[in-house]
Amino acid sequence: MLRLVLGVLRSRRAQAVTLAVLAVLSVAAGTAAPLYATAADRAVVAAELRTATPAERAITFTAEVSAVDGHESSLNDLRGQALAMTGENTLTQAAGVLVPGRAGVGGPSPVSAPVAARDGVCAHLPLLAGTCPAGAGGAVLSDPTARALGVAVGDDLVFQANRAEQPVTLKVAGVYDPAAALRDADPYWAGRVELTPQPLRAVNPIFVDENTVDSLAADTVVAMLDLYAGPDALTADNAAAVAALLKAELGMPGITVANGLPQLLRRIQSTRDVLGLAAPLGAVQLLVVCWFVLLMAVAYTAAGRRTELALGMLRGAPARHRTLLALGPTALVLVLAAPFGVALGWLLVRLLTWATFAGQAPVPLDGTALLAAAGTLLLVMASAAIAEQRAHGGSLLDALRQVPARRGRRFGLLEPAVIVIALAAVGQSYASADDDGGLALLVPLLLALVAGLLTARLIRPAATAYGANLLHRGRLAAGLASLQVARRPGADRLVALTVVAVALVGQTFSAWDVAGAAARERAELELGAARVLTVYAASRPALLDAVRTADPQGTWAMAVTRQPEGGDLLLGVDSSRLAAVAAWPGLADTTAAEVAAALRPKTADPVTVTGGELGLSVYVVTDLGAAMDVSAVLTGPHGEPVTGAFEIGKQVGPAVYRAAVPQCAQAPGCRLAWLSFTRSPHELQLTGLSQFGPDRTLLSATEISSASRWRPQFGAEPEVTLFNGAQARAAAALEGAQAPQPGSKDYISLHYVPADPRHISTDIRLAVADGPVPLPVVAAGPRRLAHTRELSKITPLQALARPADVRHVSPVLPGAAADGVMFDLELADRLADTRDNTVTLQVWLNDQAPADAVDRLRKAGLVPVGDETVAARVVRYQEQGAGLALRLHLAAAVLSVLLVALAMLVLAATDRRGRAAELSALRVQGLPGGAAARAARLGNLAMIAVAAPVGALTAVASWTLSAPARAVLTSAAESLPIPDPDLRVVAPAVVAAAALLLLAALLAGRSLNRATARGDENTAGVRR
Repeated sequence: MLRLVLGVLRSRRAQAVTLAVLAVLSVAAGTAAPLYATAADRAVVAAELRTATPAERAITFTAEVSAVDGHESSLNDLRGQALAMTGENTLTQAAGVLVPGRAGVGGPSPVSAPVAARDGVCAHLPLLAGTCPAGAGGAVLSDPTARALGVAVGDDLVFQANRAEQPVTLKVAGVYDPAAALRDADPYWAGRVELTPQPLRAVNPIFVDENTVDSLAADTVVAMLDLYAGPDALTADNAAAVAALLKAELGMPGITVANGLPQLLRRIQSTRDVLGLAAPLGAVQLLVVCWFVLLMAVAYTAAGRRTELALGMLRGAPARHRTLLALGPTALVLVLAAPFGVALGWLLVRLLTWATFAGQAPVPLDGTALLAAAGTLLLVMASAAIAEQRAHGGSLLDALRQVPARRGRRFGLLEPAVIVIALAAVGQSYASADDDGGLALLVPLLLALVAGLLTARLIRPAATAYGANLLHRGRLAAGLASLQVARRPGADRLVALTVVAVALVGQTFSAWDVAGAAARERAELELGAARVLTVYAASRPALLDAVRTADPQGTWAMAVTRQPEGGDLLLGVDSSRLAAVAAWPGLADTTAAEVAAALRPKTADPVTVTGGELGLSVYVVTDLGAAMDVSAVLTGPHGEPVTGAFEIGKQVGPAVYRAAVPQCAQAPGCRLAWLSFTRSPHELQLTGLSQFGPDRTLLSATEISSASRWRPQFGAEPEVTLFNGAQARAAAALEGAQAPQPGSKDYISLHYVPADPRHISTDIRLAVADGPVPLPVVAAGPRRLAHTRELSKITPLQALARPADVRHVSPVLPGAAADGVMFDLELADRLADTRDNTVTLQVWLNDQAPADAVDRLRKAGLVPVGDETVAARVVRYQEQGAGLALRLHLAAAVLSVLLVALAMLVLAATDRRGRAAELSALRVQGLPGGAAARAARLGNLAMIAVAAPVGALTAVASWTLSAPARAVLTSAAESLPIPDPDLRVVAPAVVAAAALLLLAALLAGRSLNRATARGDENTAGVRR
């Protein structure tokens, strides 16, 4: 029997080859689904980890603990509580302490650099000189800190912890390079800005051995325990297991927890979930089309063998032999084609991942893929057996006929079942808020199937009626073509397949176009400008000055600070350049110019020093007992920190004290930020401020005594009371006492009373009030923010909470998207009360920035460490779950059209002999040759002409009805509307698919014409 089965295949080589090709494609589609899903899953995890920041790869625990009896027990308590919350895990631990204070105490330029100890820090500090401290008393400084303090290896360094009674002398053991310490975004630092070394920053931490910490005599220290994932700690294989250990965000009273790693793992899992749903659907779409085409091919092949089997039955062939001849050839082809299908599926996935994934990853042929291939093969074989049985199940008379019988109008359960399922899917996807996307993703495919089946159901009666009408009107070619569509066994199936294929092309290209547009819109909103540089600068004012130096006209660059705060993003911008540089979104309901004006109200003029010396006029009311140190903190001409030191004598009476500030003699001068006193200065009355070289009065007695000219440090209001001469005299009059009389009746003074006598500050500030309070802000978010007190206080630039005035609320803002707050960077810095920077510094560039923009900024004093464009961010989004799934959908849509075109050619080749015989017979009966040729061409063209527009309309309808599916496939942000597809992109794709199918129809018609012509020649020869 095997020889007989092989003989059947040899007699119909074309049909056998076609069946084998379709079987290979079906098994390839079944194999490709799990392979691509696995490869894309690994690519998604790799892409997320590649772009994850050190803060996102770590969980940090921070607590201020007592160090009176030593810090070790408190640190161990923190470690125990943290590990109790996280459980056993594979993350790397790094514990340590941070001691805030000032280095270089007693020297000309002390800096507020903390001392820190951290596990294994020496391995992460590239040394420029000296060694890492290995015992008590040694310290290693950053290069900027050493230069600011004027110390080198082997020198003494005086450090005084905050609220410590006496300073401690440390020995400089080494100097490290902060720029090299940041190389490759070392996750060791866990995203701790206060701990991470930064180029140009003089207040980088001073690292010591843990044995040195207790000798600093600090009352309290900041204890830290970090759990971070190293470069190879997270992979696609173990990410789920690590996430299972960290199911929820961690937290505990008294401990500040930064849950960067749990949030990263949740984002990865969310992306994997979307990919796990969307990626297989592309293969399912291709598999459905392959399945239908394969069933058509099997049915046509079986129909061609009906006469042979009927003759065998008449000649007495046993039933088992007839069954084997009916099913054996198809089954043998399917089984032999399966291994090639598995290989082709693997090869297609390998090529697709190589061409589209950012990194080449192996694609192993695992057990899941082999099981999927086996399941696909069994499904195809079962479907083919049913198709064969239906083809051979008719009467003997029908099997002996050479002309296909008219098909009845049977109405099965398939159409209503698909319609009910599609309607249920659409309704459920809209009604269920908890739908995870699985049901929603099926809606487009189900709607395409409904449209295809309904069109196939209607095409036969419509073609019959239309063809009869045309024949009655004498239009023979069109009438015969219509009747052929009505009588042709596979015409309705071909119409259904064409509708489905064209609809899938329209849906997929619409999703691809919208996904690209949504990704670009999201990228522009989140970045804020066409290009964003992350930089390091000596300070925030230095950032502003460097950008203004590189771009003096303010046409292409803007200084920005970025600070995540809870669920919001705080953006400090140079509002004078906002309109020129920011990529202003069309969804915003206000203009950039209006926002800039709202952020920059009129304020008091800053106190600007343009001389080399600063003079402070002071009247000492009572004997101080000892001289008092007073520091003038200024911002230099280029944003650099400048400090001037006064030593106020203890003698009673007026005097003018001078502090050298030579940097301020350089244009445009220095801005005075605050005066700092080491103890309560209530015995001092400040009566004037001046400069020398050139000489000029900065604040007269009247101006300096103005209550609106000064303010206490934010957060110190309960401890610090400001008063001037008028207020002192009024208070004395109420008490019946005489106020102390300085040399001038106008002065300013302040009184400090600590809230806790155990913690007495040595940094009591009198700040210049040259910034607006409350700080004007513009918010992105819901309208209610303008009327509620949700944003009554914010913490700009990581400072203490301070009042905010919400001037306007817009749905979106550049850089902050739909959740954020924007404020003027310069004004916020005036209110920051700190020169240390712990927020991300950026430079936004518009699309008009010159090619050497980065070099200009580097020359101005900035150190670029990150560079991202909108295009790069779009690529990053397209490497996430839905973006990778859409690539498979595109490939499936294109292959579906090719399969339908192949099916048309196969069916035409299978039906060619019988159709040519019919036309030849009609030619004998008098049908003109031209009419016969046109009838041969028009049959297939008519099916495509009807089905392609229906498929295009189905794509439009499904796009409208499947909003949840659009949201999943396009990865559109929840707070942003999904854009409409661009017809300039989608229409050419649909037209190209229809043109390919029309070309296949024309080729099929030409083949039929040639066969008819040969039949005419044979008929003419017989006649002769």
